[in-house]
Amino acid sequence: MSDEVCFDPKNETLERGALRALQLERLQHVVAAACARSAVYKEMCREVGVAPADVRTLDDVRRLPFLEKTTLRDAYPDGLRLCGLDDIIEVHSTSGTTGKPTPIWVTRRDMDAWALRNARSLWMVGMRPRDLLQNCFGYGLPTSIGLQYGAQHAGIGVVPAGIGRQELLIDLIMDLGVTALCTTPSYGLYLADKAKERGIDLASDSQLRIGLFGAEPWPESGRDRLSAALGVDAFNEYGMGEFLGPGMACECPVKEGMHVWSDHLLAECIDPETCEPVADGEPGELVWTSLTSDSMAMIRYRSHDISSLSWAPCACGRTHPKIGRITGRSDDALSVGGLVVFPSQIEEVLLRFHEVANNFCMVIENVDNLDRLTLQVEVRGFAELTNEEREKLSKRVAAGVKATIGVTPRMQLSEPFSLPRMTSGQGKTACHRVDDRRTC
Repeated sequence: MSDEVCFDPKNETLERGALRALQLERLQHVVAAACARSAVYKEMCREVGVAPADVRTLDDVRRLPFLEKTTLRDAYPDGLRLCGLDDIIEVHSTSGTTGKPTPIWVTRRDMDAWALRNARSLWMVGMRPRDLLQNCFGYGLPTSIGLQYGAQHAGIGVVPAGIGRQELLIDLIMDLGVTALCTTPSYGLYLADKAKERGIDLASDSQLRIGLFGAEPWPESGRDRLSAALGVDAFNEYGMGEFLGPGMACECPVKEGMHVWSDHLLAECIDPETCEPVADGEPGELVWTSLTSDSMAMIRYRSHDISSLSWAPCACGRTHPKIGRITGRSDDALSVGGLVVFPSQIEEVLLRFHEVANNFCMVIENVDNLDRLTLQVEVRGFAELTNEEREKLSKRVAAGVKATIGVTPRMQLSEPFSLPRMTSGQGKTACHRVDDRRTC
């Protein structure tokens, strides 16, 4: 199979003016389709006084309304869908801020574009048909299966391993001659540690050579750590479930940012306070628009991820802009084991239990290279509860949290007013909701 299979110089090295012209053409089409096919999106545009005909330049994207997590929740389940069920061939979902999933609808055209974007990423980091890629992201409703579709599009073999059963995953790497791994950085390190407990050094004993890591932020210093533990050339990738997850942006061998596949996606970088664009290469919040989806109106979706966007030329020859590492969030969301978790989700669960008092704290630690969430909760009448009653309450709360965010917390119950409060600059006292003890 030749390099031309998944390296497309016509589109990946488009002159910037031509790429921007293509983006405008596709933006105009998707806005017109959204207003014609989604009553929800049409009403949003009406409220801000904009119509499809008003999008004459790419700068006019700033006239369009933002989408937020709450927009998707309020439009649940299909208010932003642009086609009938007869065109849908797959449905995925992300977790919702109140426990409701956000359905991600997929047409055949979406599927083909998704596979192509992921194939580009895998090819760009050096994978070829002779490789065997072990996908150690979660399967099912999550969108990490897109990496499998991309690999298959490129003629690369896939081991759809998922997560858990680490002994089996290590055996697969060793016995099948796996050469590439995609997973969260923390899970990659966890597998390396578990292998060492069995006397296996994945860095020297396996055939691994490429690692693609995403779904949780990781610092540049983590690259050497991953390379040493797994024996791989480590690359960073970016995706959001709302846009079918992986296949949005990925590092090239230059490793000076992640190329956004901008013939399919329009990325903006804004000041999260003013919502005005920031200068090229300056930090801000990423805002995303799907330019080729014909199933959902994902236009100007605020990611709340803090990064940067740069059109500076890249030595690899690709002209698509690059985003930097994700350095934080402009909201209160956290990444726990690759899942985005909001303190408000935890609060929503706790409100269902009359025994729980007003304060709680999420303690997040890295234990054996995996994130661990401990939920500290104040309980009314704590002293009067027997150990058995406390244990039952802990299990009920943990089960509720697990059902909502997908993470099972360790529970610590305590007396009312025993957890720390923090004082704001205005002298007001608030609950201290998050204690993130992870270090880079």
